Amino acid sequence: MHVAPLIDEQKAVVLLSVTGGIWPRKRKIIRTELVMLPLYVFTARLSIPGKAEITEMISVDTIKGEFAFYSEPEYADSEPENLPGQGSEITEEEARKIAVNEYQRMLHKKNLRTRNHVTLAGLSNSRLVFYPYWIGYYRRKNGYDFEVIDAVGGGRQGIRMRPVFIDLILRMPAQGGKAEK
Repeated sequence: MHVAPLIDEQKAVVLLSVTGGIWPRKRKIIRTELVMLPLYVFTARLSIPGKAEITEMISVDTIKGEFAFYSEPEYADSEPENLPGQGSEITEEEARKIAVNEYQRMLHKKNLRTRNHVTLAGLSNSRLVFYPYWIGYYRRKNGYDFEVIDAVGGGRQGIRMRPVFIDLILRMPAQGGKAEK
């Protein structure tokens, strides 16, 4: 399944050009690219003693195997496009192991904090989802850098996802992204 981007390039440039932090500044985005990050998406079933089972969606990217929570966009499906980032390093089985280990670790920490006994009852079969992100390149004093936003909701991607996008950029064939005018 390919998730359709809801943020167009012009809005992405506006979002990417404002820095985060306490004192936001503007920076000039010199090029943008829309990339599709392949994710394995699982539905985790949680067992809570004395209550019904609940479900939660989680994902593992196929580049570095980073674990994250996933919320299904209602407007998800789009036609597959020939966009960068459609390679895969992590197999489905490896992604399943990462999802189980990371989710159980997160549950254990949460259970210790809240004194609950929530357990992972099971994990559904995975679905391969291609999720869109905008990458904006800008100049720094001694070189170039990039910023990444979610092309559906516009949220900035944090430091934990940076190595994933660096690998994704290195795998992409040389292409002419669109420069800001």
